[in-house]
Amino acid sequence: MNPLSEADRHVYRILHSRLRAGWLDPVMVLFTRAGTKGAIWFALAVGLLIAGSAHARWAAVLSSTALLLGEGLINWLLKPIFRRDRPYKHPGLSRLLVAAPGPHSWPSAHAGSSAAAAVVLSALYPLWSPLFIGVALVIAYSRVYVGVHYPLDVLAGIIVGILAALAVLAAAALVIPGFHL
Repeated sequence: MNPLSEADRHVYRILHSRLRAGWLDPVMVLFTRAGTKGAIWFALAVGLLIAGSAHARWAAVLSSTALLLGEGLINWLLKPIFRRDRPYKHPGLSRLLVAAPGPHSWPSAHAGSSAAAAVVLSALYPLWSPLFIGVALVIAYSRVYVGVHYPLDVLAGIIVGILAALAVLAAAALVIPGFHL
């Protein structure tokens, strides 16, 4: 095993041995479920579409586009290429708090899609950015907490999500008349 993977497993073990608490388990499971397939972000997008303003509609479309771009890159390109086993595949590393997802863990699609949506929404609603970024980070961390990702899986997912968001915002600035941040 390479030193980076060993360090990642070591941090994972520390997080699981020191930062897990029974009272926190249902909270982290809730955040993980909220991030599944971008559910919380798509629900917010529907609310923005219903809100009616042009700004809100663009926020819904752009955040959903960034989420789908990030999740697509991760699930259809990166995971099949890198094929990293999840922590629960290694005996003694974790106790799962959710049903076991697919076999590959690098990078985390929950982290990527949440980061993508949160960055776009933060750019368009800066006063709300602490909430958007906070929710995205808790969703990302919940994936380590529930036992399905290593910390570097989550970090890589966040990076992919940020890049997807920046690409969508840059494209929007080029093709949408009058669009600016």
